[in-house]
Amino acid sequence: MFSRLLFFAVFLIPGIAQDSRVLSLVEGKVVSDEPLSGNYLIVTLTDSAYHREIARTYVRADGGFEFRNVSPGAYTLEIGVPGGDTIQQQIVNIEGSRDALEIRLPSRGNKAAGGGTVSVQQLQHPISAKSKKIFETAQKISATGDYLKEIEILRHALNDAPAVPYARMNIGVAYLRMGQAGQALPELQEAARLMPEDAVAHTNLAYALLLTQRLAESEAECRRALQIDRNNSKARWVMGSVLLRQGSHEQEAVEDLQFASRDIPKARMILAQFYARSGQKDAAVRELRAFLPQASGEDRANVERWLSNLSK
Repeated sequence: MFSRLLFFAVFLIPGIAQDSRVLSLVEGKVVSDEPLSGNYLIVTLTDSAYHREIARTYVRADGGFEFRNVSPGAYTLEIGVPGGDTIQQQIVNIEGSRDALEIRLPSRGNKAAGGGTVSVQQLQHPISAKSKKIFETAQKISATGDYLKEIEILRHALNDAPAVPYARMNIGVAYLRMGQAGQALPELQEAARLMPEDAVAHTNLAYALLLTQRLAESEAECRRALQIDRNNSKARWVMGSVLLRQGSHEQEAVEDLQFASRDIPKARMILAQFYARSGQKDAAVRELRAFLPQASGEDRANVERWLSNLSK
């Protein structure tokens, strides 16, 4: 319905494998007797054997969701809201990419897994139709690159309480895209305050703090994001960048960037820079060569020049 994470799509990273195979894509759908549009729902996949979270993703307005790079096995599938109770859960067995997961929300008046009468509308007030239209319009304007106009439009959503956290976040992202990290900070700080259990909100704030050289605060926000979602590749990308900038916990930084490179190939360029500075020429070349097939345009030209210089 509207974008939430600057320059990136909604996150989803695999965790612990249950066998040697990896399924590139497993799709699913949330079935509900009530409209899902405007509700902020999260689906989580947990290893049934070890009770460890493997992946999580947000539910689209049409009820669809997907997991990527998940190994076959038995899992617990849960649906809930950020910082709230589980609405519903069930055991699923994933055998192949063609498996279609389905989880049904309890109808109004039915009992949910945790007990009590639950409906989506009771658990979370939906965004109004007017605010949905505002977000849709703002997203179209954003695609044109007119971020000031986008911000102007998004401010109209601040009159709708359920829409305020997302409006603040998108306003902050628009400022970041304009290169105005200082103006983005208060918007993203407010979004994180209003959504304290949202890894995306803390990651966006961490990125803005990194850009404004507030490295200790950025690290704290990254660690908070990773407490919420340890497999958040964007948070690990920012964390790795922050730690290398600080010159501390270099091994942790390398591990974070290696993990992030699965979803963010450019993380390999940061690793290459670190290795080159550290005199680890072979490691720098390895990262650049791994990134090259995914690079395009200016990045590809830069990497090719860099490899040429390192080979001399």
